[in-house]
This record gives sequence, structure tokens and C-alpha cells, in this order.
Amino acid sequence: MIGRLLSNRYGAALGGIAVFCFGVFALGGDEVKCGVSVMKPGDECVETRKGNSTTRSFEDQKSHDELFRYGAIGVGALMFVVGTGLIVKRHVLDAGKGDPAVAAGDGFPPPAPPQPQPQQFGAPPQA
Repeated sequence: MIGRLLSNRYGAALGGIAVFCFGVFALGGDEVKCGVSVMKPGDECVETRKGNSTTRSFEDQKSHDELFRYGAIGVGALMFVVGTGLIVKRHVLDAGKGDPAVAAGDGFPPPAPPQPQPQQFGAPPQA
């Protein structure tokens, strides 16, 4: 579902706004968290994933949270720019590709090819 939304140019632009806002507002607090617990200076955070444990001090976790926040802001901004660029390309730049005159940029249709003149048979005209 999310992949399908992001493969759509409108979904990429709107998803980018959502990720950007998440990075700015949801991750913008002064609290340092380990999971759902708020950490204080001197605390350690232990995360276990797939059998591997990672231990971070308060300062390390604060740095990790800030890096994640700036990453979310950057990814959201990139998604928005790419999605908006694809929308502009689709609606502005590709709008005239169906008509060769518009694609050429002159606004007039191309001239018709010359038609062959009919040949006259018989006696030459009298003068």
C-alpha cells in the first residue's frame, strides 16, 4: 500500500510533506527517548534487534535521535521535490507533446506538402 502510494507522483509529494512534518514536529522535542522511556543524563539505552544488542549512553542516544530527525526532514524534502517535479513535468512540460506544432514551439501547424499539378493532354493552348 505504501509502496503503491509512493510510486504515484502525487503520493510522493504528499508523503514527502508528511515525512517532513513528522521530522520537524514529532521528533522535535527536547526529550531523549529509549523506545518509549524518557532518558536522563547518565542513563543507558539498550536495544536488541535480531539477537544483537546495542548500548548507547544518553549523549549517544541524543545524537542518534537528532540524526534520525534530520534524516526524516531530508528524505521528506527530497520526496516532496521529486514528486512535485514529476507533477510539473507531467502537466506543464508534457502537455504539448501530442501536437507536433506545439512541441515545435511555433504554435502553428506544419505547412502542407506541395500537391502535384495535374497534367493537360491534348492540343496546346492557342494564343
